[in-house]
Amino acid sequence: MSKRMGNFRRSHGARVRVKARLARAASRAVMVNATAHTAPKFVTIGAAVDIVTARMRRTGRQTAERRADLRRTGSAAHGVLASNCRRRFQRPFIVLRHSKPEDFRQIAQSRGDAPQMPLKTYAKTAEPGFSTETIDPTRAASGAQRWRRALSESLGQDPGAALDEPRRMLAMLKIFGSTRRLADLCFKYPVFAGQAFLEGPSQVLAEAARDLTALNGGLGGPDALHNALAPIKNRADIALAVAEISGHWTSAEATAARTDLAERIVETALSWLVRGAVSRGELPMTLDEGALRGVFALAGGDFAHEDLAPYGPLDVVVVFNPAAFEASAARAAERAFVRIGAEFREAFEGKPGDYPLYAVQTPFGNGVNGAGFADSVLRVTATLGNPQQNPAKRWIAASRVVAGDRRCGGEFLESVEEIVWGKGELLGENGRAELVKSTDDPRHPFRGAANLLRWSLGRSRPVFRVASAREAFKTAAETGAIAPDIAARLSVGAEFAQSLVSRAQIMKGAAAFGALAADEEDALATLCGYSDYAALAAARDGAIADARNALTRLLEGPRADFARFRSGERNPDDVDKLEDLGFRNGANLSNMVDGWAELCAAGGEARFSEIAPGLLTAFGESQHPDEAVRLFDRILRAEDGCVRKVHASTRAGVRDGLIDALGCFGAAIEPLVERRETCAALFEPRGAETPKNGKEWLARHAPPKDKAGASGIAGWRREQIARIALCSASGDMTFDAAASALGAVHLAAMQRLFDAAVREIDAGAEVALHVFDGPARGIPGYGTPLGFISLRAGETAEAIARCFVDSLDALGEGVFAAAPDVSHRPGGIAGALAPEPAQIKSYIQSEAVAQDQILLARARVIAGPEKAQNAAQATLRGAVANPKRAEILLRDLDRARAQRLRRDRAGSPWDIEQSEGGLFDVELIISTLIYRHAGAQPALQIGAPADALDHMARAGIITVEVAETLKGARAFWTRLATARALARWSDPQREPVRPRFAKLLAKAAEVDSFAQVRPIMRGYAEEVSRLYAQLVLGRPSIGLAANA
Repeated sequence: MSKRMGNFRRSHGARVRVKARLARAASRAVMVNATAHTAPKFVTIGAAVDIVTARMRRTGRQTAERRADLRRTGSAAHGVLASNCRRRFQRPFIVLRHSKPEDFRQIAQSRGDAPQMPLKTYAKTAEPGFSTETIDPTRAASGAQRWRRALSESLGQDPGAALDEPRRMLAMLKIFGSTRRLADLCFKYPVFAGQAFLEGPSQVLAEAARDLTALNGGLGGPDALHNALAPIKNRADIALAVAEISGHWTSAEATAARTDLAERIVETALSWLVRGAVSRGELPMTLDEGALRGVFALAGGDFAHEDLAPYGPLDVVVVFNPAAFEASAARAAERAFVRIGAEFREAFEGKPGDYPLYAVQTPFGNGVNGAGFADSVLRVTATLGNPQQNPAKRWIAASRVVAGDRRCGGEFLESVEEIVWGKGELLGENGRAELVKSTDDPRHPFRGAANLLRWSLGRSRPVFRVASAREAFKTAAETGAIAPDIAARLSVGAEFAQSLVSRAQIMKGAAAFGALAADEEDALATLCGYSDYAALAAARDGAIADARNALTRLLEGPRADFARFRSGERNPDDVDKLEDLGFRNGANLSNMVDGWAELCAAGGEARFSEIAPGLLTAFGESQHPDEAVRLFDRILRAEDGCVRKVHASTRAGVRDGLIDALGCFGAAIEPLVERRETCAALFEPRGAETPKNGKEWLARHAPPKDKAGASGIAGWRREQIARIALCSASGDMTFDAAASALGAVHLAAMQRLFDAAVREIDAGAEVALHVFDGPARGIPGYGTPLGFISLRAGETAEAIARCFVDSLDALGEGVFAAAPDVSHRPGGIAGALAPEPAQIKSYIQSEAVAQDQILLARARVIAGPEKAQNAAQATLRGAVANPKRAEILLRDLDRARAQRLRRDRAGSPWDIEQSEGGLFDVELIISTLIYRHAGAQPALQIGAPADALDHMARAGIITVEVAETLKGARAFWTRLATARALARWSDPQREPVRPRFAKLLAKAAEVDSFAQVRPIMRGYAEEVSRLYAQLVLGRPSIGLAANA
């Protein structure tokens, strides 16, 4: 028995050793007698071993001599098997590792002089010594030779003379002498690079598509997804770069293939991440074909228009429909998609030190921690409904669905089509400025011209919306929108710019738009087919200049061509003088001024400078000089002789105030210019009788009666905003009084509109309206968070709430727009608009997050029947009924604030809302103090913030010094916010401050000169940050009194 066991062990060991030797030999994938006209047969390792072991069983001899023969001939097993199979199949074959016979297909090719390429496996690691910091073309030949050796080792033989063809050899020298990342990838995957050189990119891309399909069902985090996608993307990048550099494909063909690859990668990534969320139990779905139901990815920018560069950036956002989930699971789904957005960005861009798949960006956020990469259908629709969100509208207007539930995505795009294309001008002033701005991307002017055609013609011709730049130019020429020769030049220039950016990214291996160093300049010129970088730069600059000229002509419109043939000016020097003063179009303004002179001259000819000396110079010093002259021209047409009236009013101080109002707050005071009756208010002298706060303003300018309706209330509000802007610009009203008046007018308009909505739906409905006090409430441009409480839930209360919100949307656009926010309610944006008191109480106790709790502590009931108001006040009082929760809530609030500061980083020192220690932080401190102490001090919820701070100082909660500091900081930031909002100004880098507006900002800061404003801003910011740490975070301070 023991002898038989020993023989069995020796026999079994021999078979194992034979299999191991065969596996090592077969792993080199040797092709025996491959010819140019015969297709190889594939035999797996398992099949080869089965042949040998079957033969051993038939002989039945397990002797030492047989085992010795097998050991001696183990490494030559391929030759034996090849000989046997040749006699049977009369064709060469390849032995492949770890495969099954049914996994392979036979290949039949007839290429003439091109040898057959074997099936690919992952190559060895990259050449460590070749990837250097400096691109050196003298190392191209040695790099190509090392790559060929690596290819020969992977294939088991030299690929032959086909690679020595001059075009392929030149492409190899360009890759190894002019690129970094691509050369390294060729060393890492020599077989795939060889296949791309010899057979073109199609086979490599087909294998990449199959590998992406094989990832269906994969699970893991963003790191695992990145690691799974990176090899596939790298192989595809090799194939596309080789095809483009060697001339096998044009730049347009390679770009289309890159876009298709990106769509497949986004589809795979989205399925992977949603599948992971489902497996973790975060999404109430099942892992079946419907796992992506209601979830889709929208692409915009170059991704949507098939103008994608090798490394992006990808403009993409994942959108989900909350209606696809049950009401109880909707909140959990929102949290899950927040995580999916963060994982989506991490998977594509990788961790620090990794090569990114693509650079990604989103139009709905800055992308920090995935912000804006995943959002719900309801929030995206609400964003598009905001009149100040034209950039988001423009992005959606030219977007398309690239992944996920395409039916749901198509229904979403159809549902928002009227919002995007049907309300107002899609482009706007900011959109025009965005088109003509200068960037490092040479494709920007071509993209700007294509976008202008998409946004201008896409409303009536949907074919333009997602067309590539070349197709947009061609279609525009066919429809007669632009001349055919201009379209041809733009198409050629766009393809040249795309090729330039593509070669730059191939050279660097990352998202880039050109060369930065001397070695990169020479390499980029070589890749683009130019003798030196100077020739390439000249061609690039010429194409860009031509595109900018075409874009400018398109923006001007067809009338500009006729205007060029008008008669010459009487005073041609005036044009240059006016443009030197800061006006954009001196020629048009010169004609306009000559018309003013004819209107105002009392017989005979006279220059306008003689009638109103210094007026145009003063307009040029204002923040918006072109808007000032436009409004002044309307005033002049409406009020005869007003130029002399302004000149005669200099002693009364009216002229300077009117110039500041027209040139700095022009959009705000435009309602006064629209009618002859209100124009007279511009020239009226104002003095001590000007109201000094909101209460006095309403006493002087009472709201219209009930019968005026919503349109009458909207007109009254517009006129009051214009009058307040005029008074603040002329100095008759301080900016503190202006902020108070704007807030009072805003609340009065809301009260009247709510009463009108109640009368329209059901006069007996018991519904109350409450608003949340906070930063800059009532000032144009800032949000209006509000809510409703109904004693009896039902369709009537919901109809009243919807009617009121719709009437707020009709108040106006731009500076007159009101942005209602009704999301702070039970169920969020998916809940009822007018919940019952019991629902509000439950919301306060369980559902409301820290920010909602703070807002509820500052809620004020402003409209509704007395019974409903009393019930609403009693219900909202419960928001501060549990002071024991304050510490936990304030910790959550501090984390939310830290995330906001990281996510919405201040773009400039004048971004006073997002700056640390700015307006939002002051209001946050006051809100937390009210929340913490309103339970014992009910008066804190009733009065204004300044009254609440005084009350807390008297109660010993804070010291008088702390109260005065908070009051002063809040008033300071509110005054600056008022001046910025009325002037529609926020960025000093994009729009530098002009002299007259600088004086208004100094007046708002209550200092003598504009140079003193920034130091005071820094001082208040530091003081507010210190008080935040003491009062909110609870750090010890001598400024706090002990609270028994």
